[in-house]
Amino acid sequence: MSFSLDRPETLMFMGGITALAAISVEIVVPATGIVARYFDLPEARGASLVGVYFLSYGTGQIFWGLYSDAFGRRIALLLSLAGFALASLACALAPSFEWLLIGRCAQGAMAGAPVTARAMVRDATSGAESARIMTLLGAILTVTTLFAPVLGSGFLILFSWRVIFLALMLLALVFLIYSYVALTPTNERCRRERFSLRFLRQATQYLPGNQQFLVPTLIGGFIFGGYASLGAVGAITAEEQYCISPGSFGALFTIAVLANVSGSLFASRLLRRINLRAVGTLSMAILAVLTIIHVVIAQAQPSLQLFWVTICIYVFVFGMTLPTTMAASLEPAGEMPAFAASVFGACIMGMAFLGAVTASRLYDGDHQAISLTMAPFGAAAVMVAVAGRVLGRPASPYP
Repeated sequence: MSFSLDRPETLMFMGGITALAAISVEIVVPATGIVARYFDLPEARGASLVGVYFLSYGTGQIFWGLYSDAFGRRIALLLSLAGFALASLACALAPSFEWLLIGRCAQGAMAGAPVTARAMVRDATSGAESARIMTLLGAILTVTTLFAPVLGSGFLILFSWRVIFLALMLLALVFLIYSYVALTPTNERCRRERFSLRFLRQATQYLPGNQQFLVPTLIGGFIFGGYASLGAVGAITAEEQYCISPGSFGALFTIAVLANVSGSLFASRLLRRINLRAVGTLSMAILAVLTIIHVVIAQAQPSLQLFWVTICIYVFVFGMTLPTTMAASLEPAGEMPAFAASVFGACIMGMAFLGAVTASRLYDGDHQAISLTMAPFGAAAVMVAVAGRVLGRPASPYP
């Protein structure tokens, strides 16, 4: 498949398909309670629209990783986008809540575009350049997910919840048409043997045992786990500890999102001047200091301003680290970058779930739950990085 990451429109397209799975979650969040009431169900049932999607997405990306490596990026992208569009239409036309859940499950299973996009970056670039592109895609992803809930709320006000799924269908169709027209086919080698249980078993034995893959994956996962605490209890902490209304929390969260984008763009600029290893060292040094600060903050009664500054610094480091660890983890993937990207994605999703559960269990009405989650998860990321440096090859990016 022929494409150039130097073209702005291609970069925007890559950022869009990378963000498609996240947009599909964020745009539906404002509608969960409304959908449940529409089908005469308790509002809490609406949350399953998010949970079912995450579950099917986590397992589906393994399939698309294998398929993309075996049959090529373009065909995987076309099939996944077409399937996603059809699943979105099924959601929009769902006659019952059960059918809507089936449609959401299909949406998640067909969301193979992000995995394929990361593999395409790895195909075209490597090392610091790959990490730089990943940071730009991460910034695009963050910005789009910031506006997705607002867009979802607008559809609810002007139309109905079904229009949200029609909008997702149209978005997938736009990406599908661009993929068909702009990504010209080449003589990609078909390797059917890679789409088999035997290859899956061999690959799953190779990747976890490869330190150059394992170390950045664990670092990315642990820092994602700390970040997930903000999504789990951030709004309720701001409301109960600092008397911030749910509406006003949106402004606070926007500041955190901007910190995330700033971290990604900062890493991108650094990678033009220094190598990936140096960027990893800087981010882990900041995270080590921040971990200590969160331990202290957890034992104190900080003002909202001080508490949110520490949150934003963590999110800034998260923005620096996640795309660079992703790029580093794909370096040893050889000829199976899509599968490696899918394993990386599954691992960080698992860590995010663990971080969210940890924060929810620790929450008792004050700010401590977030700090007591970010501190150990951040410390674990630093310790993995240090261990990787001590035991790993000098030339590897994060180890």
